[in-house]
Amino acid sequence: MGGLLHLFQSIYIGKVKVRNRIVMPPMCSRLSTPEGYVTKEQVDYYAARARGGVGMIIVEYAYIQKEGKSAYNQLGVFDDWCINGLSRLAEAIKMYGATAVLQVCHGGRQTTPIQTGGTLPVAPSAIPCKFMSSLAGKTNFCREMEIEEVQETIEAFGEAGRRAQAAGFDGVEFHGAHGYLLASFLSPYTNKRTDLYGGSLANRARVPLEVVKNARAKVGPDFLIQYRFSGDEFVEGGLTIDETREFARLLEEEGVDAVHVSGTNFETMHKQEPPMYIERGNLIHLAQEIKEVVNVPVIGVGGIVDPRDADMYLQEGRADLIAMGRALIADPELPNKAAEGRFEEIIPCIRCNEGCIGYFFKGYPQRCTVNFSTGREKDYGIIAPAKVRKKVMVVGGGPAGMEAARVAARKGHDVHLYGKGENLGGNLVVASTPEFKKEMRRLLTYLKNQVQSAGVKVTTGAEVTEETVKEINPDVLILATGSKPIVPKALGIDRPQVIHAIESIMGEKPVGENVVIVGGGMVGCETALHLVQQQKKVTIIEMQQEIGADLEPLTRMTILEMLDQQGVVLLTSTCLDEITPHGILVSIPGGKKEEIKADTVILALGFQPNDELAKKLEGLAVELHIISDCFKPGKIMDAIHSGFITSFYLD
Repeated sequence: MGGLLHLFQSIYIGKVKVRNRIVMPPMCSRLSTPEGYVTKEQVDYYAARARGGVGMIIVEYAYIQKEGKSAYNQLGVFDDWCINGLSRLAEAIKMYGATAVLQVCHGGRQTTPIQTGGTLPVAPSAIPCKFMSSLAGKTNFCREMEIEEVQETIEAFGEAGRRAQAAGFDGVEFHGAHGYLLASFLSPYTNKRTDLYGGSLANRARVPLEVVKNARAKVGPDFLIQYRFSGDEFVEGGLTIDETREFARLLEEEGVDAVHVSGTNFETMHKQEPPMYIERGNLIHLAQEIKEVVNVPVIGVGGIVDPRDADMYLQEGRADLIAMGRALIADPELPNKAAEGRFEEIIPCIRCNEGCIGYFFKGYPQRCTVNFSTGREKDYGIIAPAKVRKKVMVVGGGPAGMEAARVAARKGHDVHLYGKGENLGGNLVVASTPEFKKEMRRLLTYLKNQVQSAGVKVTTGAEVTEETVKEINPDVLILATGSKPIVPKALGIDRPQVIHAIESIMGEKPVGENVVIVGGGMVGCETALHLVQQQKKVTIIEMQQEIGADLEPLTRMTILEMLDQQGVVLLTSTCLDEITPHGILVSIPGGKKEEIKADTVILALGFQPNDELAKKLEGLAVELHIISDCFKPGKIMDAIHSGFITSFYLD
């Protein structure tokens, strides 16, 4: 089994045999209908992961009541009308040998009136969620639930379990983590009630335990019941591991078959789906703490994207099963590849959070930066041979060029890839240089290996000209020549202390002790973190009102926290006027001018298309495709997706 002796052992949870220890945890795919009914795309999405060899699939959190809906196109289990579609979903998962569990949830205070159909979110106490308020741009008020409403919700959870059983699932998981309704009853941070559901741990645990008891009475002794909770919320006054260890014992006494240990509420959500800046396995210690006090299987989670890490955690006794959510979004075949020892073929999750998390907040369907076919498995899951074999020339060795070359070669074309640098990678080399972005190196290695194994003819250190193209005489010419930095028209911009962010990260030019970075987007923020790790004193100026405005919410939370911890000075609503011999002159709110001292001024103001070559090569091939940054600068997701889709249709 690829040397992973522990990961591929079967395990019994209750009376259900799970074929291996790899769990796909619930992550909202947004592939349901707006009302919450199952779609064909959703069935295909989960079937691909089951076929890929995962042991257990916990289907995304399904809402139990309309006032508990908390996401666009969230799956529903609120009515018997949902059973038909859910049965197709369970059938598709079990058909390939995976265990099918439906997670059910009530959003509580962590939803908005937009999701609930206009009603105010409900909670144990009327304490608005700060994170949801920040997203809404105003206080996201909620109201305290009456006892009768609480009891109705307990019954609704039980009915959701009954529907999961009727639909053919092997089990149900109650979502009591991450600050949702059940979690907010348990947490002293969100539960300030003085009745039977508030105060002591026993009272705060009453709703979750009554949910389990009610459900068990409906589904009988053989149906699997799991419970997911946050071992620690990482907020002052919130749940800590001491209380959740006791809570886990109470759950076991109530008859749960397994516990799924995560962490956080929405206000510390960046630790729940940790971006690449946070070390892998950041929550696995919580599972280990719980495993010490219960006898039922424990599922551990926390930024685990490599099956070898998962096997190590099992070997060390930290958990009994390992949840790998984003890794399985990136590559549904991860378990099969790992079992066969084909680790270099696994499409690596880089924990960028763009398609899985960033798209969640935008309400878009499930997508993945490194895998175009995610969420559209039926149409793009198989790269079919081309009808006519063509000679394809790809100019540009970055991620877009490598992906275009890989896919074209897999289709059977004769592919020639030209990279300007001595090695393939383009800006992916730059992006993976800082130590806190080492996840990107796995993608760089993967793409290089894929290009090689697909039989692409690679030429590096090449300056492509019109003569080069005429010599190759391609049927298809794909230009992925990337972008170049934007340089503002400011006084003093040509001073020797002015360099670009890329030059500073790659060590191409010296950087002084006191640094000002002009531009507070992703590039500026990451450059600042890279430099403070070299003991530089850094100030970021940004003309907008926010730092990191181009980042998805969890990555932004993480990077702002890191910048604060490292003492980086952040100046917003601040515009560059002039670069002086000793720093920069800026305009600040109110029209005032200030000078900021600096030895080095670093520009991080974005990029513009590097399209000069494109203009010269028009008409030199039957087909010409200008893709990715040399057409319109974007993120790595845009690069890989443009490379994939361009070559996918080369027939």
